[in-house]
Amino acid sequence: MRKAGDLIVIFRCRRQLLRLFLVLAVLSSFLAAGCATMGGVSGGAGMNGAEGTPDTELKQAREIARLQSREKELEQQVESLNAKLEAEMTMREYLGRRLASAQEAREEAIREVVRIRDRIQGMASNAEAAAMFAEARVIFDRMEAEAFGGEALEQLELARSYMERGKEALDAGSPGGAAYLFDLIPGLYEGMKKTDPRAVRVNVKIAVLRESPSPASSRIANLAEGTSATGLEKNNDWIKVKTASGQTGWLMKRQVR
Repeated sequence: MRKAGDLIVIFRCRRQLLRLFLVLAVLSSFLAAGCATMGGVSGGAGMNGAEGTPDTELKQAREIARLQSREKELEQQVESLNAKLEAEMTMREYLGRRLASAQEAREEAIREVVRIRDRIQGMASNAEAAAMFAEARVIFDRMEAEAFGGEALEQLELARSYMERGKEALDAGSPGGAAYLFDLIPGLYEGMKKTDPRAVRVNVKIAVLRESPSPASSRIANLAEGTSATGLEKNNDWIKVKTASGQTGWLMKRQVR
């Protein structure tokens, strides 16, 4: 799945293409007006039996030639940007498939380890697995408190999945598999700390920054899509953030990532 931040390059390419198309439209209108003017001058000269002013006709011819040359340059830029955009989208789709494949391979490897440990006797007792579950729970709670957005949330969701599967294995009488899954949690926490777990980014067109965690509270500011902020506190479906400009307030969790 593409993130909002991952679409920035594609968005910029599309914006450049739109600008170029607008310029081409303006140039085309100029060319049409120039041709109409020259046609009018020529027609008028024929009707009056006199020739148009040579300097005027020469200037018009040069202007049309200049506009035609510029139009060709812009058409080449459009073609280049189209090719770049297509290549970028193709590469992102390829990387997306590779990432999905790698994630599935990782999950299958974990499932295989759990199955192997299920078959090995004496690797962990129920008491040992239960103790590992308690330790993993403490670390998971820390992750949940510190993760506000981006990669940190992805690590948190992965940890949540391992905790749930480990608990299921423990309840099903598979302490070895459960212990293995619980043992993955500390590594995820260490990986999360290497990122910026408190960094968030607005992922809706407009997010209202409010004074308190309530839709009825006073509005502080409107934050545009892509605005970065730092997470400070959580309260159910709300998070308290501080923007780069120093404004502090509450946003709904679903409005940021």
